[in-house]
Amino acid sequence: RVPRGRATTSVLACRAPQVPILGSPQRGAFPELAAVRTPLCCSAAPCAMAAASPEEWYRSLPKITRGYLTAALVTTVCVQLELLSPLLLYLDFDGLTRKMELWRLATNFVFFGKFGLPFIFSLFFLVRYGRELEGKRYEGRAADLLWAMMLIGLVQVAIAYILGSMPFLAQPMLSAIVYLWSREYADQVVSIFGLFNVQAFYFPWVLLAMRVLMGQSPVDDLVGIFSGHVFYFAEDVQGLRMKAPTFLRDLLDGPAPTPEARNRNMFGGHHWGGGGQRLGG
Repeated sequence: RVPRGRATTSVLACRAPQVPILGSPQRGAFPELAAVRTPLCCSAAPCAMAAASPEEWYRSLPKITRGYLTAALVTTVCVQLELLSPLLLYLDFDGLTRKMELWRLATNFVFFGKFGLPFIFSLFFLVRYGRELEGKRYEGRAADLLWAMMLIGLVQVAIAYILGSMPFLAQPMLSAIVYLWSREYADQVVSIFGLFNVQAFYFPWVLLAMRVLMGQSPVDDLVGIFSGHVFYFAEDVQGLRMKAPTFLRDLLDGPAPTPEARNRNMFGGHHWGGGGQRLGG
């Protein structure tokens, strides 16, 4: 993809303390649930808030970015008010296979931790980079972005199953979004602390290096970068069509106005013919 131009974005480093999970009735039973990490950097450039009020700004966000932001806020409010326990949200493979708790496949992606600066920075990253990614690469294709996130999520769930120590995948998903953004805006220049500039292409790796220098685990970033690259390689390099199923596109983007839409099946395939005609009938 050819970038539309070069721009400069200022980036400030933010010390990201670990975020304790609220309401855990079994405090010693799940040490891996003790913290949820947060991004290390945030853009100092203001978001494009042309709206006159917070409500109008919220409604101006693209569909998927707005939906993800809402899900993260609602989940955190419920946990903060102790209406919901993180033990019901995390990725528990025993619960998935033995108890059919299928909601865990989605809820582990929307919990960024309790209210606080790390939580705010996570949502800021989501809005900042998710909005630009959805506005350029997926302009008018909200269903394709949601489908891409689902495919990336499946890769991350598979990695979590192998590693066995990743109860929440919200941060890896956020890292994957930043990675896809860095590919889409590869020539955009990002300023780190105002001390040096890097191309957006290298931005995810700068975040990874900063996390390591601050003594935090790079696993979440590595999983996000890897899963994002798997999707990018399949779609942009190999040319595979990663379009959403037809029913999802009709739901989020509206029915296709083309005549061929009448001949598609629910997964985007084509219905050939009308069933034939009986001989001698």
